[in-house]
Amino acid sequence: LTIALLDGLSMGGGSELALACQAIVATPAGSLSFPETGIGIYPGLGGMLRLGLHLGPELAKYYVLTGAAITASDAKELGIVTRLVEPSAVDEAIRNLIREGRPDKYRPRPIPDRFTLWQTLFGAENTATILAAKIPPGVDEAVASKILKTVGNKAPLALKLVNQIIDRQAKTSRDEGIEIELDHLKVIFATADALEGLSSLGRKKPEYKGQ
Repeated sequence: LTIALLDGLSMGGGSELALACQAIVATPAGSLSFPETGIGIYPGLGGMLRLGLHLGPELAKYYVLTGAAITASDAKELGIVTRLVEPSAVDEAIRNLIREGRPDKYRPRPIPDRFTLWQTLFGAENTATILAAKIPPGVDEAVASKILKTVGNKAPLALKLVNQIIDRQAKTSRDEGIEIELDHLKVIFATADALEGLSSLGRKKPEYKGQ
């Protein structure tokens, strides 16, 4: 049984590693996030596939396209986190998981109502509208405007690839879904936007040109 301990800020590859484990034990300080589109690339080691298997393509797009953090409490409510405990109870939680055996981490479960807005905003048609820098019809304009501002700071090519890959993964097997992510890594890392984003880290705000 592989168990990830989420006890603080987790970003990018760390979040992908946690999702690859068979169970996640988290403390209230834990979080997951995928900020890659902000530096010109995308989470390409199974993160998008596994997030989609947990949440469906709409919420996977929301979290990857915006880079929004998934708090430990949200992750528990969404069924991503297996156990949410105080730091003093971590060891006991891990022992209990080992005794219980491998959980069915992708079991069917309902998405809580409070996430419905993000599911609607990042449905297929609305995502295309957002990526075209427009407000989708029939949604809260104030919320959509904030999303547009957030997405507008990301790399256009990375956003486009994320949208395409998650759509394709929703229609394939897990093995094929992983391959789809891996197959596009050379493409995205060869872009000028990736160079701009990665070389700007800690120095300046990247200026993306969609190249």
